[in-house]
Amino acid sequence: MKEMSKILMGKYFSLLRKFIGNICRKRIGLPKKLTKLFKIFYLFFGLIIELVGDVLFFWKRFKKVKIINPQKILIIKFDQLGDVLLSTSLLPLIKNKWPELKIDYLINPKVEVVIKNNPQLNKIYFWNNLILYFVLGRKEAAKKPKLRDVLRKNLALLKFLRHENYDVIINLRAYPPSSNFVWKLIKPKNLLAFDISGCSFLADYWAPYNLQEEEWRNYLRLLEPLGIKADEAKFSSGFFNFDDRGIEEKMPAVFGAKKIVALAPVSFDRDRLWPIKNWQRVVINLLQLNYQVVLTGLPSQEKFLSDIVSELDQRNIRIATNLSISELGSLLKKSDFFIGIDSFPAHLSLALFKKTFCLVNTKSYYLKGYSRPKIFIDGRSMIPLVENIKILPLESSAAELIKLLNFAEK
Repeated sequence: MKEMSKILMGKYFSLLRKFIGNICRKRIGLPKKLTKLFKIFYLFFGLIIELVGDVLFFWKRFKKVKIINPQKILIIKFDQLGDVLLSTSLLPLIKNKWPELKIDYLINPKVEVVIKNNPQLNKIYFWNNLILYFVLGRKEAAKKPKLRDVLRKNLALLKFLRHENYDVIINLRAYPPSSNFVWKLIKPKNLLAFDISGCSFLADYWAPYNLQEEEWRNYLRLLEPLGIKADEAKFSSGFFNFDDRGIEEKMPAVFGAKKIVALAPVSFDRDRLWPIKNWQRVVINLLQLNYQVVLTGLPSQEKFLSDIVSELDQRNIRIATNLSISELGSLLKKSDFFIGIDSFPAHLSLALFKKTFCLVNTKSYYLKGYSRPKIFIDGRSMIPLVENIKILPLESSAAELIKLLNFAEK
């Protein structure tokens, strides 16, 4: 009983931290403020539901879950490109333990490209999440489908998945939208979820979500019922959806260079911007080291990229804003290393085991003192801390990054 009380206290302490974190966040634009406002209301009413549910289903916490010889698993991950790619770090661990196990994925349709052709996956299913589409402040809201169509497709998929007879469903999302009520309708033999996910009282196994821990290490706790020991696991996500021919046709001169470095210096998120003058100094240093420099981004970000190189010798500089994700993967595979901000290209670089230099601004996302990683900056980044990455706080100077680059060159 004492152990169960401790587990429950940990859950509500984490939920309270999340609630406070959304109230106290600063330096964010209006779209994010609207999203955070929704999360505040979601968490408030969610807390009430969790309290009632934990009273009614308290007995489930005494149930020991040990999964023996599973045949089929469904992993649920509703997130952006980088987060879904990060979640694939679990696949080799599961396959090493259970080689014959079939693993299916349930994701947002727009992120299929990051897990397509993964040899460790059996099937990929698509779920149109209502919150991601219709909540104010979400980017996806600009492409709203008809609510009726979303509901119809989702209900049809739920009905189909119920006949798949999953031994295990793993809900990898801790934050809203993450309700386990929906996944319980699929009727898996075992539902594994984080303690702070929606309707967690319905899950057969809770994994404590540690706000001070790296995301992929939190994921590992969900694998314990499968007999996978978290302390023995290593990070190893993978990307398999390349387009070598496409990238070579678009940039033949680049692929003839002996030394290539890829830069992703801009994000749609203004909280992650590093000054243009800093990027200019970094690019100048790379040119002096005889690198072919490729700056990548979206078409809407071309002006920012052009401003970086407008006053520089552009013979060994290329701006690429028309790359598909498959082509970007091929570019990073060819590059000697990657420099960028905390965004999807950094995740992709790590998935390809490339040396990565990443600028991180965590102060806008996590409340100081509540969540802090084992690095020298406040807050917590979704970028994993691994041997082939160097993380710098966004407040770093160009000289600090150049020093690291020059050291790596030697």
